[in-house]
Amino acid sequence: MALSSSRAEENRSTWLHFEPTVVKLTEVVGVAYEYGPPSWGDEPKTDKRPGTPILRLSKPINVLGDPTSDINRGDAENVEEVQLQLDKYRGLVGKGVIVTGTLYRDHTGWHFTEVVMMVRSIRKVPKVK
Repeated sequence: MALSSSRAEENRSTWLHFEPTVVKLTEVVGVAYEYGPPSWGDEPKTDKRPGTPILRLSKPINVLGDPTSDINRGDAENVEEVQLQLDKYRGLVGKGVIVTGTLYRDHTGWHFTEVVMMVRSIRKVPKVK
């Protein structure tokens, strides 16, 4: 069933936005091991596979594109994983976290998901007693 235009606009108004808008996501931190240098998967035996922190989302998100941006032009729909741009994450793997930051599109070989988050803050989700 097709959505009416007002219903479609209502749905799009609940979408997240790319930078500079600050967003908050709550999920569990995981690690992705993707092929890196020197050949980015062309020569798997010699390529490094650095661990990259990601959020595997329990519910996909949609991010509204910014037509004025060189990087974030198009919409990103049904995003199930978001790469986290941060250095220290090992103690958070497998833990529920609340992450605050800005979203942007992948645009380098080091970006392994369609949407990347520049992390401003990250904290563990408090345990419920």
